[in-house]
Amino acid sequence: MMMAVSPMGDNKNSGVHVLVVDDEVAACEPIVAYLSKKGYRADSANNGIDAVDFVRDHLPEVVILDIKMPEMNGVDALRKIRRFNGDCVIIMLSAVDDVGIALDTIHEGADDYLRKPVELAELAHRMESSLDKRRLIRENQDYQDNLEAKVAEQTKSLQRLNKKLKKANLEIVRALSEAIEAKDPYTRGHCRRVAELSLAFGKEVALSAREMESLHYGALLHDIGKIGIRGAVLNKPGKLTEEEYDHVKLHPVIGDKIVSNIGYLDGARQVVRHHHERYDGDGYPDGLDKSRQSVLVGIVIIVDAYDAMTSHRPYRKALGHEQTVTLMNESRGTQFDPDLLDIFNKQVLE
Repeated sequence: MMMAVSPMGDNKNSGVHVLVVDDEVAACEPIVAYLSKKGYRADSANNGIDAVDFVRDHLPEVVILDIKMPEMNGVDALRKIRRFNGDCVIIMLSAVDDVGIALDTIHEGADDYLRKPVELAELAHRMESSLDKRRLIRENQDYQDNLEAKVAEQTKSLQRLNKKLKKANLEIVRALSEAIEAKDPYTRGHCRRVAELSLAFGKEVALSAREMESLHYGALLHDIGKIGIRGAVLNKPGKLTEEEYDHVKLHPVIGDKIVSNIGYLDGARQVVRHHHERYDGDGYPDGLDKSRQSVLVGIVIIVDAYDAMTSHRPYRKALGHEQTVTLMNESRGTQFDPDLLDIFNKQVLE
C-alpha cells in the first residue's frame, strides 16, 4: 500500500521526495506526517518489493528503510536499490540491537543507521546532514569536471567544499559517539571529554593536522564497539564474571570492524582497536608493546584511563584528581608510556 502526503513548509529541502518503508503502517504514518510538515514530499510503502519498484519508477532522493520486513528484508531491498540508484540517501531503521546487521547495511551502501523507536527530530537532522553531504559530493564532482576552465576560482571553492565535507563527516562521527552513550548511559560525555583532552595533548606533542584529525575521530569513536556489547554487562553494578569481562574485551575488535570500511576513518582505526593496549604489551586485543604503538594510541590510552577513573561508573564512584594521578603514576612504564605521562601531568592537566 502506498500513501502520499502533500508537502508543506519552506526550507532548502522543500519538495525533496522521501519514501518511508515499514511493514507496520502505524510506524510509517507519524514519520510521513512529520516530514510533510517539514516540507518534504513523503510517500510510504509497506514491504521491500513495493519499495524497490517505487524507487525504480520515481527515484526519490531519500529512502527510509526498515530492516525487518517479510518477503524482502531491508538489507536485500537496499542492495537492489543501490544497483540502479547510487545517488539517493538511504537511512536504515531497526528495533534490533545487532551490530552485525548495522555493519551489513553500511557495507551495502546505507548512509546512516538509526535504532527504533526513532526520534523524529533526530531523523530529520540526520536526513538533512546526509542530503547536504550528497549535494557537496555532487558539487565536488561538478568541480572536477570543469577543473581546466576555472582552476584558480574553483580551487577556492574546493577548499570550502572540503571544509564542509569534513564538518559533515565530523557530525556523523559525533552521532556515532552519541550512539555509544545511548547504549552505555553511565559513560555519558566520556567520548567527548576524551576527545577534547586528547586534542589538547596532541597540541603539546606537535602532531600534524592530519594526525590531529585522526586523533579527534579516534578519540570520539574509541568505544564505538560497545554497541555490540550486551547492555546488561555494560551496566552491571557489581564485579564482572570472567565470561562477562571477556565479552567486554571484544569491543575494540568490534569497533575496528565498524570503522574498517569508512575511508576517512582509516587513521582513527588504530585508536579504536588499540586503546586498551599497554606500554608493556600486556593489553588487549593484540598485546602490542610500545614499539608497535603510535603516539596517537599512547595519548588515548592515558586520557581514556584518566577520564574513566575520574568519572562515576555503575561499579564504583569517581576518584579524585590527585588520587587518579597518583594511581596512574604507579603504572608508568607498565600501562602507560612514561614520557607521554610526564607531558600529560605537567602540561596537559595544568
